[in-house]
Amino acid sequence: MRNVSAAIFAALAAAAPAQAARPDLWATVNVCDTAAFPDAMGVRASMPGNGTRQRMYVRFNASWFDRASETWHPVRGNGRSRWIYLGRARYRARQSGWTFRFSPPRPGADFVVRGVVQFQWRKRTRRRRGRGAREVVVDRARAKTRHGVAGVPAGDPPGTSEGLCVIRA
Repeated sequence: MRNVSAAIFAALAAAAPAQAARPDLWATVNVCDTAAFPDAMGVRASMPGNGTRQRMYVRFNASWFDRASETWHPVRGNGRSRWIYLGRARYRARQSGWTFRFSPPRPGADFVVRGVVQFQWRKRTRRRRGRGAREVVVDRARAKTRHGVAGVPAGDPPGTSEGLCVIRA
């Protein structure tokens, strides 16, 4: 991760305290431009249950760092997953992952990317006049990828946990 601005690391460090309030709520980069996954970033996330019959959903987003303005921007095109159903909220926590694939950078260049994960707890409610059920969002959270998550069950190599990913030509 050489030549990566200190501002990137400062932004990532600022996100950690907010996520610490819910230890089972996290997001991490578990694959970053490896031989098996060239020009790709894998993001893994954990979502805590709350002991209810609510349904848990997660969506993965990729963002890239603009060194000129020192700001993060959403990746356009394939930079967002669909909403993924993780199961009932009666579980202590559930996990899922998503892999983003990128066009290779031009020779001598690199991309700095990270994941931003959205979490939703939804409750099924009945519509009036017998029109069936629908889901309403009753709680939501957001987490940026961070390094050092212990016990990540998947990755390349296994157990990888990074806050960002540098994809090189």
